[in-house]
Amino acid sequence: MAPRGLRPLPLLTLALLAACLAQLCEGSYRNFVTRHIDFPKTGAPNSRTYCNRMMARRGLTRPVCKPTNTFIHAPTGQVQAVCTGAGRCHGRNFCDSNAAFSLTICRIAPGSRPGRCSYRGRVLNRRIRVGCRNRLPVHFERVL
Repeated sequence: MAPRGLRPLPLLTLALLAACLAQLCEGSYRNFVTRHIDFPKTGAPNSRTYCNRMMARRGLTRPVCKPTNTFIHAPTGQVQAVCTGAGRCHGRNFCDSNAAFSLTICRIAPGSRPGRCSYRGRVLNRRIRVGCRNRLPVHFERVL
């Protein structure tokens, strides 16, 4: 019998806690997709126009101009696979992709300010490192 005042945690409470944690992870994954996945790649006449459009569309220019962002031009399933076997994982849940991805790296241009963000773009084909949680990418770490 439990001491007076102490009660075992009901199973329902544990189930709700697990559901909330799962939702939190899913939210981080959705945020990752919003910030970093653009497949098929959105058309634009050049990488500068592409970056200016995409950074604004994805909400990365308010309240301040995000200094840099990488867009991955691959299906979400291929990027997820980096966390589940198509990559080498190591300490602190970081996984390096085995294959290269088509990427556009957008960097802030000098003179940008909130409301008037301007970017320069660079197109690359490189491997990536992502942070994974519950077998899903939740953080873009860097280009390898």
